[in-house]
Amino acid sequence: MELVIRTLLKHTAAGQGETHVWADGKTRKKVGKKWVLIGDTSKKTISQKKIDVQRKGRTYFDYAMSTNLGGVVEEVLQSMGIEGYSALVTKIKTSSGDTAHKIYKKVVDTLNADPAPQGDKQAAIDMIGRSLVALKRQFTTGVKTKLKIKVKSKKGVYYKYESSKDLPVLKASAISTAKKKMAGWNITGKLESKHVRGMLKTKAAKLIEGKIDSKKKWVLPVKAEDMEMKYKSKTLLIRVKQIRKIKDRTRATAKVEIKIPYAYAKAFLQSQIKGKKTASNFIFRLERSAGYRDFLERSGA
Repeated sequence: MELVIRTLLKHTAAGQGETHVWADGKTRKKVGKKWVLIGDTSKKTISQKKIDVQRKGRTYFDYAMSTNLGGVVEEVLQSMGIEGYSALVTKIKTSSGDTAHKIYKKVVDTLNADPAPQGDKQAAIDMIGRSLVALKRQFTTGVKTKLKIKVKSKKGVYYKYESSKDLPVLKASAISTAKKKMAGWNITGKLESKHVRGMLKTKAAKLIEGKIDSKKKWVLPVKAEDMEMKYKSKTLLIRVKQIRKIKDRTRATAKVEIKIPYAYAKAFLQSQIKGKKTASNFIFRLERSAGYRDFLERSGA
């Protein structure tokens, strides 16, 4: 009888909040169906703490995206050049200290203007706010991370972080592939109708409206709305057109979309976009996008 009682006691499930010292000498607490390690969390390394913060930020970010107004939050972030959580981390990490606040304010203003129920708005605002707070606390007090570039000196080669206007060094095969797609257009030079027609054949271009006139000039993008780039894409999409004047205004006679391969994307933005702010914004987004980083990983010399 005594053996039966001891056996029953041995297999009785621990109650919620109950603590036990395990064989490894560490104390654990029953939480739900799991035993959670408790003790001095200050012993965590700095890198472990950073990982924990980013995980927390990721969790709240995912919660925000899963709310009824997650799509609205996503659109706001995309309008600021933020395509996903990794891009949000990079944005806060490399920008001024008030970046998180600016993002939060824009999200709040946009959601408050939405006709959705107040409860849905508050849920989305609360979750994205928690994500931003977690990231702000980690990154805005530290050193800002910039682009990593290779520097050669008399003592050898080393790497340092700074903004760079240099174009990436690519494999010959990557440049050759991009060159064929562009049908003779060298990106930094004048765009002509023969190039456009050639790109229509290579599928790098698509005629959206009108008819191409070999005698007319092509107007390259002027505003950000004339270009498009997704976080995980492989090309920079631009919209070009031919126009004719009608009294005090102009009318497009032909509209074409061109997909510029990443091998030429930065060179195009630097040389062909007159608005410095627009060009800088797209270069910033380009160099921090997953698609471009994957491209450099595969095609960098």
